[in-house]
Amino acid sequence: MIKIGVLGLWHLGCVYSACLAKQGFEVCAFDLNKKVVDNLKNNTPPIFEPGLEDLIQKLNRKNLNFTSSACEAVLNRDYVFITLDTPVNDRDIVSLQSFNLLIKEVEKYIQPKTILVISSQVPIGTCRVIQKQLMRSGKDNHVLYFPENLRLGQALDVFLKPDRIVLGGSEKARKKFLSDFSFFKCTVLKMSLESAEMAKHSLNSYLALMISFASEVSDLCERLGANATDVMKALKTDQRVSVYAPLNPGIGFAGGTLGRDLQTLRTISRKIKYSPKLIRAAYQVNQDRLPRFIDKISRVAGSLKGKKVGLLGLTYKPNTNTLRRSQSLELAGLLKALGANVRAIDPAIDGSTAETKSLKVCQKNDEFFKGLDVIILMTGWEEFKKLKPEVFSLTMKQKIVFDARNFLDKELWEKAGFLYEGIGVGVGEIKAQK
Repeated sequence: MIKIGVLGLWHLGCVYSACLAKQGFEVCAFDLNKKVVDNLKNNTPPIFEPGLEDLIQKLNRKNLNFTSSACEAVLNRDYVFITLDTPVNDRDIVSLQSFNLLIKEVEKYIQPKTILVISSQVPIGTCRVIQKQLMRSGKDNHVLYFPENLRLGQALDVFLKPDRIVLGGSEKARKKFLSDFSFFKCTVLKMSLESAEMAKHSLNSYLALMISFASEVSDLCERLGANATDVMKALKTDQRVSVYAPLNPGIGFAGGTLGRDLQTLRTISRKIKYSPKLIRAAYQVNQDRLPRFIDKISRVAGSLKGKKVGLLGLTYKPNTNTLRRSQSLELAGLLKALGANVRAIDPAIDGSTAETKSLKVCQKNDEFFKGLDVIILMTGWEEFKKLKPEVFSLTMKQKIVFDARNFLDKELWEKAGFLYEGIGVGVGEIKAQK
């Protein structure tokens, strides 16, 4: 049985560990945080992902084990995967501090036969540096870059049945990897370490570019009397684009993932004295989305001082409980700065957390809607589509709903007496409601 070590256990590492064990490999998974490891030993992952907890429970202490010993996870393994979800700060700048600590553990214990597979989100050039570090330590291990392409809420299926995989490294190491992990029945794009790293940066930057483009088109539609939803549909059905392209009216991207790659390319560009104008613009457009949204809310609802504002959704996307770089939390901060009283409700957030301590998190709809002036839909949870506005509107002071995803049924809310404001829908001159 092929023995695998997995280092770094948040979303990426937990999904890799469980899925590889499901395929019959012997997996030993390590994290620097002992509490995370202890919770996983009790079948509790650090983040919600549909199906993940059940899969861990099924395999735990069989061919899937969690450990606080790096030696146990690295020594005598055929493969060691680095799966740390590299953190970013509030400007989307990546920190490699924890990643480098894991690499130091690998250097201590890795054996000559072991192939090191890096899936963490790292700047271009990182894998080559690690390969040279190992060589200087007298360890001639093969290094592969296997960039993750998981999507929160669909991660298990995406890992086990990918559309394609990118694999960077030597031909010998790639050939062995594909032989040992033959369950990947998809197109394999083989390339150098640097090309694989750049492919990851480029993909996320391209997705970010499309989202920022859609944001600007939405702003134009609002001013010119067009409907951005219809416009995006026209774009996505053109064979030169794609129905899967992230071209949707909205308030930009969040979560740190896309922003991280834009900022990484900007940082690297400065080092080589190159000015990436388009990449810089894509990031700046996104940075402007929430302030523009606040301006729209203020123009429609009037002064926000003393107003009670409710946020539908805190997580940056449905089917997850992560609040990392949540737009809802950023928006809450901006609203509070204008004097608004902010509360929120989210199916995945049970009560107040360290991230949400600055606002009230409600558990029941009645508690959430009572006395509100403004509702803002931020996360597209299906539960929010099932809300009955005609029922709780009677308990609200004002009836204004802003839909940041064009997700709710506009006719249903307007029938219940609400002023409904979506994104990218031209309605002429916007006037403040008295």
